[in-house]
Amino acid sequence: LESKRYFEDMMWTEENQPELAEKYPNMWVAIYGKKIVGVGKSISEAEAEAKKNTGIDTKEIPVVFIEHGAHIYWDE
Repeated sequence: LESKRYFEDMMWTEENQPELAEKYPNMWVAIYGKKIVGVGKSISEAEAEAKKNTGIDTKEIPVVFIEHGAHIYWDE
């Protein structure tokens, strides 16, 4: 069960999407206490950095892909 802080961090990410897209284009970011605590090209990289920086179980920390620009996805 996610905490109130988890949801607040998710909302903060949405509210700050334009700035995050400029700073972390097409990267995974981990957010804790409305601060970026981990960044990586993969979820596992962002989670590892977040765990190192916070000492907290990464299940308690949202990790979000910061999309920048247009992306096209298709299934063949």
